[in-house]
Amino acid sequence: MTDFTLGPLMAAVDRAEFDGRTDDDVVEELLRTRGIFGRDRPPAHDGLLRWSIEAFRNYRAAWRAHQDAVDGPCPVPVRAPWTISHERDPVDHRGVHRYDQTCWGRRYRSEDSSRREIWLLGFTAPVERPGIVTAAAANVAAFGAAEIADRVRVVLFGATSPVAGPVREWTSEQIRAQAGESVTPRLLEIVDGTARHPGRDCASCVESPSCAALPAADLLPGVAAVPGPRRTVSVTDLRYHRDCPARYHLRRQLHLRDTGLAESPPVMIGRAVDATLRDRHTGRPRRCRPGDPVGEELAALPAEDRRTAQAMLAQHTTLCPFPDVDEVRAERHRFVVARDSRLDVIFGGTPDLLYQRAGGWVWRETKTSGHRVRRDRPLLRQFPQLALAVLILSAGAAKRTAVAPRIELEHLRSDGCALEELDPGAPAVMAEAREVIGELVGPLLRDTACAPSPGRDCAECEVRRWCTAGAEYLATVRRPAS
Repeated sequence: MTDFTLGPLMAAVDRAEFDGRTDDDVVEELLRTRGIFGRDRPPAHDGLLRWSIEAFRNYRAAWRAHQDAVDGPCPVPVRAPWTISHERDPVDHRGVHRYDQTCWGRRYRSEDSSRREIWLLGFTAPVERPGIVTAAAANVAAFGAAEIADRVRVVLFGATSPVAGPVREWTSEQIRAQAGESVTPRLLEIVDGTARHPGRDCASCVESPSCAALPAADLLPGVAAVPGPRRTVSVTDLRYHRDCPARYHLRRQLHLRDTGLAESPPVMIGRAVDATLRDRHTGRPRRCRPGDPVGEELAALPAEDRRTAQAMLAQHTTLCPFPDVDEVRAERHRFVVARDSRLDVIFGGTPDLLYQRAGGWVWRETKTSGHRVRRDRPLLRQFPQLALAVLILSAGAAKRTAVAPRIELEHLRSDGCALEELDPGAPAVMAEAREVIGELVGPLLRDTACAPSPGRDCAECEVRRWCTAGAEYLATVRRPAS
């Protein structure tokens, strides 16, 4: 299956814009070819096909409405990418003589080529991009062809909305000025940078197998290796795949999400508590006191849920490690990774807090709940993220110190709290962690179909909107008895 979410959509728009096909014909071909359109590439999952049809129709509607609304439309699609070449003389530390700067999206020009547009595509409703992103896109559109454009628009499109926007427009002089102020310094920083920061992008990096900064070990010796692309796997991935492989593929691999689906109160409470603690633990001064201000997410909760969250935060103050903390892992580096050298899988996790105290690193997971931790079931099976933390730390993902690392589970309720500790170096803990994660990761690595597994979770599934099996299941269970 393809793992390029926008691939079928881009191919469909190509058919309409460059081949002159009607929208209905394009949709029929998309379904018939499973998004391949005659090209040599993997087919799309059924859920991605449904999402791509919706996105295609939304794109075409948004494009037509935009052309009718703007002054000086840009109706001519441009097939060849716009590219700015940067020469380096002499070659740089990588041995590179030339860097090409481009921008991925849909490209258009006016009939006289004086105006250009670049559409930046997203997976949900259109959202504002960072200023440097739109500035870089405008720079490429203005100066990336043989002739310089007089004016450039950057248009934002979200696949779940038939309305494009916001739209940014500049003259070429304005674009040149803002590129010199923000884009060029950032490009030089990227090109000249030599630092290595293991994280989410390690799976796509060709240097991962030999990277000295990426911790590696045979983490799961009991799991059979499966040929396939290198991938990043978290506990959320494993849990999604266990419950429904289709949901894992669509939500975790393709990043599709129905933003109109309401979240349950426990999820919203947990997210608000996490956000508040993150703000307090990374702010200045770092502290947690019952009267400290709360963030936007907590303030937005309904009154009863807000009281529950505030009660949990009050319980946290008895377990908070601050101020007795020596060092905290920076927020941008909180996704901690280690590579299984035999499986060629990047395992990653985001501790709620990774801090150093008394000379040793501590990985803390904070969980909110309405119930106590069960004592009749092993802790690592109740919370597999603890098991994955054991494996990641065993590979040396935390900076080596004289004191061994440890793992903490902070369990918050509105009427109480508990703190559990684990020694990741204990042989029994390591054996159990390998068993727990091995049982979850084996089926995921072997799965090539990601078939749906309809059940009670379909009601709150973020990708149910594009899942035929889930919709049919809910229609059956909700059908009144005759």
